[in-house]
Amino acid sequence: MKPTALIIEADYYHLDLLRQLEAKVSVTKSAAVTQEQLRSDLLVHNTEILFCGLGINIDESLLGQVTNIKYVVSPATGTNHLDINYLNSRNIKLIYLGDFSGEISNVFSTAELTWSLLLTVVRRIIPAHGSVVSGSFDRGPFLGIDLAGRTLGIIGYGRLGRRVAEYGKAFGMQVVVCDVNDAKVANLPNGVISCSLDQLLSMSDVVSIHVPLNQQTHRLITDSQISKMKNGSVLINTSRGEVLDELAVVEALTTGKLYGVGVDVLVGENANSFSSNDSPLVRAIAQNLNVVVSPHIGGWTEQAVATTRTLVVEELLRQL
Repeated sequence: MKPTALIIEADYYHLDLLRQLEAKVSVTKSAAVTQEQLRSDLLVHNTEILFCGLGINIDESLLGQVTNIKYVVSPATGTNHLDINYLNSRNIKLIYLGDFSGEISNVFSTAELTWSLLLTVVRRIIPAHGSVVSGSFDRGPFLGIDLAGRTLGIIGYGRLGRRVAEYGKAFGMQVVVCDVNDAKVANLPNGVISCSLDQLLSMSDVVSIHVPLNQQTHRLITDSQISKMKNGSVLINTSRGEVLDELAVVEALTTGKLYGVGVDVLVGENANSFSSNDSPLVRAIAQNLNVVVSPHIGGWTEQAVATTRTLVVEELLRQL
């Protein structure tokens, strides 16, 4: 008898990939968007393999009653939606993109979104577009800032940070980077220099964050760090929402300490009760502050989705 699998966002798994999976596994698609809905689906189908998304926490409150579960498969590099200690305590095997750093070395969709957010913020594209749609064609309120000649600071110089550094150099920016892993900032390319976090914050006109969420990076940027930044600087975050103190960021926008902010992630976005309207950054948009928020779409491109889902499905089939 085939093992049973439940797949969230099944429509984003290529048809040929699903056929490969269905040859070995009995597949059920789930439209669950809350823990309660997902728990019900898991129990009804006696699920042994869960293909999860980013929007629901995978922890004891979800899986405590799901006695048959043997695998959790996550096509993402981040793990803040996964209670890994709990999974280990249950001997539930985890397959996720963090196991495939080499295979995803050429996946740069989140880096491209980072640069999109930056350009949208510095050129005030969203309010300018809204003004045109409303019937006005006045450029007056939308005076932007150039990137050429300014300094780009990159916190976290891994796969994505390196690509964003290349974008910065292509735009004529000076690039400074910092990383807790000394090996990552050794033998830097021409035009890129390494420094401490405090130095980076004080030197940079734009700060872009590319770190995993862990105990060291939780609330990495609070009012203390923001106070060290240049007046009128720009902050971009496409890592995880909890890296920022959102209230401190909004206060810095209100005072003009920050020129603008672009984020693809929000604090608490995996919580059952989460609403984007509860985010201080989202509420700041209604105050006409220069904030751009996208709904965690960094890795959400056709090519990236196809690559990442193929990797985790093939690994599951190999293990089975």
